[in-house]
Amino acid sequence: MRALVFTLLAAWSAVSAAATPTEKPPLPYYDWKACPFECCTYRRWKAEKSVVAYKTRNQKAEVAFRVEKGEWVRGIDGVVITHRYGVTKVLKQMELGYTKRGDKPVLSLQPGELVYTLHYLGEGSELFWYKGQVYSDQISAGKPDPDPPPPELNVQVLSLPKYTWWAKITNKAGDVGWTNEAHKFGNVDACG
Repeated sequence: MRALVFTLLAAWSAVSAAATPTEKPPLPYYDWKACPFECCTYRRWKAEKSVVAYKTRNQKAEVAFRVEKGEWVRGIDGVVITHRYGVTKVLKQMELGYTKRGDKPVLSLQPGELVYTLHYLGEGSELFWYKGQVYSDQISAGKPDPDPPPPELNVQVLSLPKYTWWAKITNKAGDVGWTNEAHKFGNVDACG
């Protein structure tokens, strides 16, 4: 009987632990279909420098094709992979965090709470993790560099995230590949 009670108690503890939201994001974290800066768009891109496209999202993978300077490809979609999340500490009570469906912040954070930044989104916003959910808002300096946030944000950036953007592209021959060199293309920015 004692063994049965112990087994049931252990099973209940495991289920309870699985049901609670994860404090920290899983790594690597995959943000599928992301285009990580303001006005970033998947469409026809023109190579400003030569680019290698791989068969998988790995620079050691087999080369799918090469893109020469001046050549056009189509950016199909992509993924931003966070390898290390950033950590930001809330210094003053604040409303923060937009969901994809929301038009106002949904979180009320207290001093000392931590949010985990995943990657830059553009227009001064980052994608961040808080208690098992993903939100967007201005968390740090509003750009993907180590500038400290302005004092009015009432946050302290303890560390910045490390991430890689892989874009899926196709050439005029119909070959499909992955590149982490989307910065070498023009026409990626719909605003410029």
